Amino acid sequence: MKTLRIITLTGMSIVALLFSACQHEPELTAGTEDVCFDNQVLPVIQSSCAMSGCHTGNGELPALNTYEDIRKLVSPGKPVGSKLHKVLTANPNSESFMPPKPNSALSSAQIDIISLWILQGANHTSCEVQCDTVNVTFNGAILPITDTYCKGCHSGGSPSGGISLTDYATIKSAVESGRFMGAVEQLPTFSAMPKGNSKIPDCNITQLNKWITNGMPNN
Repeated sequence: MKTLRIITLTGMSIVALLFSACQHEPELTAGTEDVCFDNQVLPVIQSSCAMSGCHTGNGELPALNTYEDIRKLVSPGKPVGSKLHKVLTANPNSESFMPPKPNSALSSAQIDIISLWILQGANHTSCEVQCDTVNVTFNGAILPITDTYCKGCHSGGSPSGGISLTDYATIKSAVESGRFMGAVEQLPTFSAMPKGNSKIPDCNITQLNKWITNGMPNN
């Protein structure tokens, strides 16, 4: 059996699917908004799977950098039957579980989004997501940005570069170091982030700068 709940991601309310232990393929609910692959799925996979030493395509593991790469691991319309879903929801102590420890697992909300994308046909979709650059809060804007684009590498027991970006304290500390925004904006002399991937959307950069200008409130 499946249950439904409403979650909010990048300003849009969508129906997310939670899968119980019985592992039946769910049915798509009428009126559910399309998941945007380029905006909601690809950044999470790149951050959590295509980091150095894993699915970059430079080693034995298959690359997970593009739509074509990821599409090979899914069966459109069948999230439970897709290899991508199986490794993300496997027993955390098993060898098949991804991302492997000490990396942080994807959140239930992120897995829900990926599952819904597969259920909708695993299409190469993109959209213009509304982005509020006026009422910028840490929990409403900043944390979702770092969760999507940074947390995959900068979390767990051995975060990349020794920099963790998982909560208010660690994100504020990274900003205060003077290297965070230069990396995010991919400026010369800075180590461009997300590493090996395109710069995050300009609107998200505007939100980060607005939050910093406002004194980095924990709101």
